[in-house]
Amino acid sequence: MQVNIKDNIKEVTKWTTNAQKKQIPFATAMAINATLGIGKGNTGNKLDKVLGQQMEHKLNNPTPATKKAFYRLRATKTNLTGVLGFKDWAAKYMQYQIEGGTRASGKKFAIPTSNAKLNKYGNIPNKRAGVVKKKNQKIMTIKGMTGVYEVHKDKTLKLIVAFKNSATYKAKFPFYKIAAGYVNNNFSKNFIKEMNKALKTAK
Repeated sequence: MQVNIKDNIKEVTKWTTNAQKKQIPFATAMAINATLGIGKGNTGNKLDKVLGQQMEHKLNNPTPATKKAFYRLRATKTNLTGVLGFKDWAAKYMQYQIEGGTRASGKKFAIPTSNAKLNKYGNIPNKRAGVVKKKNQKIMTIKGMTGVYEVHKDKTLKLIVAFKNSATYKAKFPFYKIAAGYVNNNFSKNFIKEMNKALKTAK
Protein backbone atom coordinates (compact mmCIF):
# COMPACT_ATOMS: atom_id res chain seq x y z
CA MET A 1 0.00 0.00 0.00
CA GLN A 2 2.10 2.84 -1.31
CA VAL A 3 2.37 5.74 -3.74
CA ASN A 4 5.20 5.86 -6.27
CA ILE A 5 6.53 9.02 -7.91
CA LYS A 6 8.07 8.20 -11.25
CA ASP A 7 9.29 10.72 -13.78
CA ASN A 8 9.96 10.34 -17.49
CA ILE A 9 12.60 12.84 -18.56
CA LYS A 10 12.66 11.97 -22.27
CA GLU A 11 10.23 14.73 -23.27
CA VAL A 12 12.08 17.34 -21.23
CA THR A 13 15.49 16.52 -22.71
CA LYS A 14 14.31 17.38 -26.25
CA TRP A 15 14.30 21.08 -25.36
CA THR A 16 17.44 21.39 -23.24
CA THR A 17 21.10 22.14 -23.80
CA ASN A 18 23.79 19.53 -23.26
CA ALA A 19 24.70 21.14 -19.92
CA GLN A 20 21.09 20.97 -18.78
CA LYS A 21 20.70 17.38 -19.95
CA LYS A 22 23.53 16.27 -17.68
CA GLN A 23 21.79 17.76 -14.65
CA ILE A 24 18.24 16.56 -15.33
CA PRO A 25 18.50 13.09 -13.70
CA PHE A 26 20.05 14.52 -10.53
CA ALA A 27 17.57 17.43 -10.37
CA THR A 28 14.67 15.07 -10.98
CA ALA A 29 15.72 12.72 -8.18
CA MET A 30 16.17 15.65 -5.80
CA ALA A 31 12.74 17.03 -6.77
CA ILE A 32 11.08 13.66 -6.16
CA ASN A 33 12.73 13.39 -2.76
CA ALA A 34 11.84 16.97 -1.84
CA THR A 35 8.20 16.34 -2.80
CA LEU A 36 8.11 13.24 -0.58
CA GLY A 37 9.88 15.03 2.26
CA ILE A 38 13.12 13.06 1.99
CA GLY A 39 16.47 14.63 2.70
CA LYS A 40 18.02 17.54 4.52
CA GLY A 41 15.59 20.33 5.28
CA ASN A 42 12.52 18.17 4.59
CA THR A 43 11.80 16.83 8.08
CA GLY A 44 8.22 17.27 9.26
CA ASN A 45 7.27 17.85 5.64
CA LYS A 46 4.01 19.19 4.31
CA LEU A 47 2.86 15.92 2.74
CA ASP A 48 2.65 14.25 6.16
CA LYS A 49 0.69 17.24 7.44
CA VAL A 50 -1.75 17.10 4.52
CA LEU A 51 -2.34 13.37 4.93
CA GLY A 52 -2.73 13.74 8.70
CA GLN A 53 -5.27 16.54 8.31
CA GLN A 54 -7.26 14.50 5.81
CA MET A 55 -7.28 11.53 8.18
CA GLU A 56 -8.83 13.76 10.82
CA HIS A 57 -11.57 14.74 8.35
CA LYS A 58 -12.24 11.27 6.94
CA LEU A 59 -11.64 8.96 9.91
CA ASN A 60 -12.89 8.84 13.48
CA ASN A 61 -10.12 10.36 15.64
CA PRO A 62 -7.06 8.59 14.20
CA THR A 63 -4.21 8.22 16.68
CA PRO A 64 -1.19 10.56 16.47
CA ALA A 65 0.99 7.54 15.64
CA THR A 66 -1.21 6.56 12.69
CA LYS A 67 -1.07 10.08 11.25
CA LYS A 68 2.73 9.78 11.07
CA ALA A 69 3.08 6.08 10.20
CA PHE A 70 4.81 6.55 6.84
CA TYR A 71 7.98 5.14 5.36
CA ARG A 72 9.83 6.51 2.35
CA LEU A 73 12.22 5.19 -0.28
CA ARG A 74 14.61 7.67 -1.85
CA ALA A 75 14.94 8.29 -5.60
CA THR A 76 18.41 8.42 -7.17
CA LYS A 77 19.61 9.77 -10.51
CA THR A 78 19.82 6.18 -11.79
CA ASN A 79 16.41 5.18 -10.37
CA LEU A 80 13.93 8.03 -10.67
CA THR A 81 11.31 6.50 -8.41
CA GLY A 82 10.40 7.62 -4.89
CA VAL A 83 8.00 5.74 -2.64
CA LEU A 84 5.69 6.75 0.20
CA GLY A 85 3.72 4.11 2.07
CA PHE A 86 2.35 3.08 5.46
CA LYS A 87 4.61 1.17 7.81
CA ASP A 88 3.67 -2.50 8.16
CA TRP A 89 2.00 -2.18 11.56
CA ALA A 90 -0.27 0.63 10.33
CA ALA A 91 -0.89 -0.91 6.90
CA LYS A 92 -2.53 -3.92 8.59
CA TYR A 93 -5.58 -1.84 9.50
CA MET A 94 -5.26 1.21 7.21
CA GLN A 95 -5.66 -0.95 4.11
CA TYR A 96 -9.30 -1.45 5.07
CA GLN A 97 -9.83 2.29 5.58
CA ILE A 98 -8.27 2.96 2.17
CA GLU A 99 -9.55 0.08 0.06
CA GLY A 100 -12.44 -1.34 2.09
CA GLY A 101 -13.11 -5.06 2.14
CA THR A 102 -13.66 -7.87 4.61
CA ARG A 103 -11.14 -8.68 7.30
CA ALA A 104 -11.12 -12.31 8.42
CA SER A 105 -8.81 -14.66 10.29
CA GLY A 106 -8.88 -17.82 12.36
CA LYS A 107 -9.46 -15.74 15.47
CA LYS A 108 -12.55 -13.88 16.60
CA PHE A 109 -12.61 -10.10 16.26
CA ALA A 110 -13.74 -8.02 19.22
CA ILE A 111 -16.16 -5.49 17.70
CA PRO A 112 -17.41 -2.82 20.13
CA THR A 113 -21.11 -2.01 19.95
CA SER A 114 -22.75 1.38 20.49
CA ASN A 115 -23.01 0.44 24.19
CA ALA A 116 -19.25 0.28 24.65
CA LYS A 117 -17.24 3.06 26.27
CA LEU A 118 -14.35 3.79 23.95
CA ASN A 119 -11.31 6.02 24.23
CA LYS A 120 -11.05 9.26 22.26
CA TYR A 121 -9.67 7.37 19.27
CA GLY A 122 -12.70 5.09 19.04
CA ASN A 123 -10.89 2.04 20.40
CA ILE A 124 -11.48 -0.27 23.36
CA PRO A 125 -9.33 1.14 26.19
CA ASN A 126 -6.31 -1.00 27.11
CA LYS A 127 -7.52 -3.80 24.86
CA ARG A 128 -4.42 -5.90 25.46
CA ALA A 129 -5.51 -6.38 29.07
CA GLY A 130 -8.81 -7.84 27.89
CA VAL A 131 -12.24 -6.65 26.83
CA VAL A 132 -14.07 -7.40 30.08
CA LYS A 133 -13.82 -4.12 31.98
CA LYS A 134 -16.31 -4.36 34.85
CA LYS A 135 -17.32 -6.89 37.51
CA ASN A 136 -20.81 -7.11 36.04
CA GLN A 137 -19.50 -7.94 32.56
CA LYS A 138 -19.23 -11.54 31.37
CA ILE A 139 -18.42 -13.39 28.14
CA MET A 140 -21.56 -15.27 27.14
CA THR A 141 -23.38 -16.57 24.09
CA ILE A 142 -26.96 -15.31 23.80
CA LYS A 143 -29.08 -16.36 20.84
CA GLY A 144 -26.01 -17.36 18.89
CA MET A 145 -24.11 -14.13 19.56
CA THR A 146 -20.95 -14.52 21.62
CA GLY A 147 -19.59 -11.41 23.26
CA VAL A 148 -19.12 -9.38 26.39
CA TYR A 149 -22.46 -8.74 28.06
CA GLU A 150 -23.19 -6.39 30.92
CA VAL A 151 -25.57 -7.89 33.50
CA HIS A 152 -27.74 -5.32 35.30
CA LYS A 153 -29.45 -5.65 38.66
CA ASP A 154 -32.83 -6.15 36.99
CA LYS A 155 -31.28 -9.11 35.11
CA THR A 156 -31.37 -7.33 31.75
CA LEU A 157 -28.40 -7.81 29.47
CA LYS A 158 -26.56 -5.31 27.32
CA LEU A 159 -24.13 -6.40 24.58
CA ILE A 160 -20.91 -4.39 24.92
CA VAL A 161 -18.49 -6.19 22.62
CA ALA A 162 -19.40 -8.73 19.95
CA PHE A 163 -17.01 -11.49 18.86
CA LYS A 164 -17.17 -12.06 15.11
CA ASN A 165 -15.26 -14.12 12.57
CA SER A 166 -14.95 -11.21 10.17
CA ALA A 167 -15.45 -7.48 9.89
CA THR A 168 -16.48 -5.57 6.76
CA TYR A 169 -15.25 -2.05 6.09
CA LYS A 170 -16.14 0.67 3.60
CA ALA A 171 -13.33 2.68 2.03
CA LYS A 172 -13.11 6.00 3.88
CA PHE A 173 -9.65 7.43 3.31
CA PRO A 174 -8.65 8.27 -0.32
CA PHE A 175 -4.92 7.94 0.33
CA TYR A 176 -3.87 7.60 -3.32
CA LYS A 177 -5.97 10.54 -4.50
CA ILE A 178 -4.70 12.85 -1.74
CA ALA A 179 -1.05 11.91 -2.26
CA ALA A 180 -1.30 12.17 -6.05
CA GLY A 181 -2.93 15.60 -5.78
CA TYR A 182 -0.15 16.83 -3.52
CA VAL A 183 2.51 15.49 -5.89
CA ASN A 184 0.88 17.10 -8.92
CA ASN A 185 0.75 20.45 -7.13
CA ASN A 186 4.33 20.40 -5.87
CA PHE A 187 6.63 18.35 -8.10
CA SER A 188 7.01 20.87 -10.94
CA LYS A 189 8.06 23.76 -8.71
CA ASN A 190 10.45 21.48 -6.82
CA PHE A 191 11.96 20.35 -10.13
CA ILE A 192 12.53 23.94 -11.27
CA LYS A 193 14.13 24.79 -7.93
CA GLU A 194 16.41 21.75 -7.96
CA MET A 195 17.32 22.24 -11.63
CA ASN A 196 18.37 25.83 -11.01
CA LYS A 197 20.47 24.73 -8.01
CA ALA A 198 22.11 21.96 -10.06
CA LEU A 199 23.00 24.32 -12.90
CA LYS A 200 24.56 26.83 -10.52
CA THR A 201 26.79 24.22 -8.92
CA ALA A 202 27.59 22.30 -12.14
CA LYS A 203 31.26 22.06 -13.06
